[in-house]
Amino acid sequence: MKDQLEFLVKLQDIDSQLMELRQERGTLPETVERLRAEIEEATRQLELRREELLNAGTERRRIENEVELAKVSLKKYQEQLFKVTTNREYDAISMEIESAKSVINGGETRMIELMGREDELGGEIAALEGHLDKIKLEFNTRDAELQEKIAETSDLEAGLIKRRGKTVGQLAKPIYAHYERIHIAKEDGMGVARVYLGACGGCFAAIPPQKLMEIAAMQDFILCETCGRILVDADSLKIV
Repeated sequence: MKDQLEFLVKLQDIDSQLMELRQERGTLPETVERLRAEIEEATRQLELRREELLNAGTERRRIENEVELAKVSLKKYQEQLFKVTTNREYDAISMEIESAKSVINGGETRMIELMGREDELGGEIAALEGHLDKIKLEFNTRDAELQEKIAETSDLEAGLIKRRGKTVGQLAKPIYAHYERIHIAKEDGMGVARVYLGACGGCFAAIPPQKLMEIAAMQDFILCETCGRILVDADSLKIV
């Protein structure tokens, strides 16, 4: 059991160093990912508005053509109206005139709506383009900072990760599994806690004298009854 406890302490030390390295990067990884997501969303919104602007322009031009054709037809029907000789012809041409007027009035109303929407979309697109440029600039700055920090510590991190793998390979699977659960669950990443002045070095809960003797004996796998961390006696293991 002593060798397993020693490997656990080595693993904890490695993980603590890895955590320190990652903490040096601060919130940069999260900031970079947030900015990346904002760029993707802003780009998506920009594409949607550009597509809507294109469709609005296409519809407006189509309606303009319809209105122009309706105006030509209206003029023609109005001229024919004075040449009719029967009530039946008069009624038929009158219906055509009303139909042409309806197309013109409806089309002109719709064109006004579309032109207004096109103006709105133009403003929204300009604002999104400005916002996107700003986000991209910040992203490039933060990402460069992050890459610089990663480059500064990448060799050390790679070495620690390699050592971690070797150390994990020396541990019994149930022991490592328990350590990993606690290590991941705790904000400080501490799965192994040294005993200090008769208390758990993780949660500072007092440890009963009998339990202290069992920890010092290193004959068993002892957990803190309060926080569940694996307890070790640094003096007994001759570790610092």
